[in-house]
Amino acid sequence: MPLDAYRRLLGEIDAWFRSVQARHGARMKCGSGCSDCCHGAFDIGPHDVALVQAAFRALPAEERAAVLAAAKRQVAAIGLELPYELAGVAEEEVDRLAERAGPAPCAFLDAAGRCRIYADRPSTCRFMGLPLVDPEDGVVHAEWCEKNFRGEDALALPGVGFGYGSWEEDVSAIPHYATPRYTFLACAILAAAEKDAGSGSGPA
Repeated sequence: MPLDAYRRLLGEIDAWFRSVQARHGARMKCGSGCSDCCHGAFDIGPHDVALVQAAFRALPAEERAAVLAAAKRQVAAIGLELPYELAGVAEEEVDRLAERAGPAPCAFLDAAGRCRIYADRPSTCRFMGLPLVDPEDGVVHAEWCEKNFRGEDALALPGVGFGYGSWEEDVSAIPHYATPRYTFLACAILAAAEKDAGSGSGPA
């Protein structure tokens, strides 16, 4: 199954993150309940769209309702309409749309600031908090959580590297069937709910 294969690749990110924590945890503040990285609109690719939509559908009805209400508010702020597709939209325009949402919390955060779909969160969420340095291709992005590695250059720390280029190649080899293929996280939630409502096959 494509989602099972993708989950295995997400496990590689988790293993990398844990290895960095094991080596440099004293310099990091990442932990349960910290949601500083979980605010604002961000875009996700087709594999994460499918993952998020499956996780949303698996939530209890009350939680689904809360998530959907938050997603609707964010999508309204962004201003996108069906099919919520971002493929082919210039990066500058995607950034402009994301800015409209402001620092709103992710629709999947509960009242305690914890992720309702943590095991199925997108790859972007798993990379958050650390810089991303590919041993072969160099720096992919040079930003990290301001609470981590204060006063240090995390890019120079040993053991921070992750083979991002080869990881993306492995992801691209997995078939995907998500629609929309490339969108904002909140839009993926709304698209799933609208599809279920239209087909009458949504969760009870």
